[in-house]
Amino acid sequence: MRKRNRLPVSLLVPLLGAAVIAEADSPRISLDHDFGKGEIAVSIRGDHFTTYHYGDAVRTPFLWPVNAEGGVGVTRNYPMGTDEPESTDHPHHRSLHLTFGDVNGYDHWHEDRIETRSVKTGSAGDYVWIRARNEWLTPDGSPLIAELQEIRFYETPASARLIDVISTLEAPREDVTFGDDKEGLMAFRIRPEIQGNRAGVLTNAEGRQGERNVYGTPSPWMDYSGPIEGHGTRGIALFDHPRNFRHPTFWHVRDYGLAAANPFGRSSVGGEDEDGSHLLRKGESMTFVYRVYVHSGDVSEARVDEQYEAFSELSYSRD
Repeated sequence: MRKRNRLPVSLLVPLLGAAVIAEADSPRISLDHDFGKGEIAVSIRGDHFTTYHYGDAVRTPFLWPVNAEGGVGVTRNYPMGTDEPESTDHPHHRSLHLTFGDVNGYDHWHEDRIETRSVKTGSAGDYVWIRARNEWLTPDGSPLIAELQEIRFYETPASARLIDVISTLEAPREDVTFGDDKEGLMAFRIRPEIQGNRAGVLTNAEGRQGERNVYGTPSPWMDYSGPIEGHGTRGIALFDHPRNFRHPTFWHVRDYGLAAANPFGRSSVGGEDEDGSHLLRKGESMTFVYRVYVHSGDVSEARVDEQYEAFSELSYSRD
């Protein structure tokens, strides 16, 4: 991406109170890396925010839990844990993840592995990062996609947590086609209590609400939020950066709790006549940038539209 002016994180959380830069002697953001388990726990001012899972015990990397203000998990626990009310469908929906259902015919959404070859952590100004080198494998273990994935965490107020996911996908050995498939790409599964068929509401950037009104519709962002007993309203918004391939993206969203930004599903998700498959030739790469905004309040109270506008002005480059 071409470099542009970068906005300070303090501009990304307007009217939410609390400065984002802590005193020099405060804990700020900590990353606790357990190499044996393949887990990196992220804490902000002592509060556990999320954990990155990448080891041999998992089929693909993911973030879980994802905690909103008050330590309230806003993504589903299953299959890593249990939920109330119970939710046991689609075990491949692991909280927050980036996978896809048709890469040269292989299905990394449901069954094929994405293995992490190396992980580094560090900090850069107003955020800390996890940087993983992943390989999207065929069933015989051959690398199909080489991925450099960077995940950034900012010291924002508990009512407005931010995660940036920057994924560069490269075809290292052969031409690779991302098929027009509905499964993927950047996705989360919401807490069952606030699914769309319970107390939750899906809302896109155009103000449309509910699965039947937002499914497949291109939009810069999607929000999923609702009331959680004893805690108030919590939610997650997923932002598609304006420089991403086929922005605004198509949305594979379900009232049972799934929300996924899918740039390749032009026909399978968007319902268009044109095939959305994309060829990545050997040696070529493409980069996707997404922001996850974990918030208190509904889509209006959290000012999701303003948060997206600030995000859309940012440029991204690795240090």
